[in-house]
Amino acid sequence: MSKDTKRLGRGIASIISTPPADAQSIQGIPPPPQSPTPHSPMAGHQRLAMVPLSSIRPNPSQPRRTFDQQALEALAESMRRRGTLQPIALRPTESGFELIAGERRFRAAQMAGLESIPAIVRPVKDEDLLELALIENIQRENLNPVERAIAYRNLNTQHKLSHDEIAARMGEDRTTVSNYMRLLGLDAEVLALVAGGDLSMGHAKALLGIADIKHQQSLAGRIVREGWSVRQTEAAITKATQDVANKPSKEVKARPAVADMERKLTDALGTRVTIKEGRRRHTGKITIEYYALDDFERVTEKLGVERDPA
Repeated sequence: MSKDTKRLGRGIASIISTPPADAQSIQGIPPPPQSPTPHSPMAGHQRLAMVPLSSIRPNPSQPRRTFDQQALEALAESMRRRGTLQPIALRPTESGFELIAGERRFRAAQMAGLESIPAIVRPVKDEDLLELALIENIQRENLNPVERAIAYRNLNTQHKLSHDEIAARMGEDRTTVSNYMRLLGLDAEVLALVAGGDLSMGHAKALLGIADIKHQQSLAGRIVREGWSVRQTEAAITKATQDVANKPSKEVKARPAVADMERKLTDALGTRVTIKEGRRRHTGKITIEYYALDDFERVTEKLGVERDPA
């Protein structure tokens, strides 16, 4: 077992513990005398059973967005020849069953034309579903950086977990979680290159230093075409940033009173604040910057703004 897998304390083992004794009848995968139902006496306990594919619906919280079609076909062919060697994980619902883990095996079983599949069935709360699906995919190393970033964001926004809480549950450090979530600030075209493996995590982090979308897209395309390393990318972005900084500014310098107020607001809120005066007297715009959701929440708390209850 890898070090990363050991760190995931609430991993897939937390939903699939040692199968009950009656699961031994599944060896060789003969169908049970009766199909399980969500409201059977065993519905409140973990059990291993053959479940009809028609009664299973995918996990809406599945963090994985892309599935290799060729790999699915190979798995489907293996299932036709040898059957399903590893059960999927399901939870009972009012209308049937919902996937917790094993969507690749579920899809391959459908492609193989199977009618049922071995599954470990146990109750799982809604708030745990995304976390367990995410952990299962991370342990199998199936998620690309963008899928992982979206999953972390969902844990943060839907389940109200802080970056620290996500890090603790995923066996990561807080910086890693924040870096993944920052990726979602990239342009959609650039994110597609990251998701497809054309750009690495290192490339993506460097491109976050480019604020202009067109420049970001252009540079990303050049990285892919010319096969730049992460170091080459960082050097190019540093040079571009310096060129912009050295370019004479056409903006009117802020009045001393305005600059003084910017400094005071920046100190008070702990983040950069800029004030731009309007053309009309006593009008203008205040910009408050934040760099992560935790940072945003900290600033709003300082401003006395309460979040609406979930």
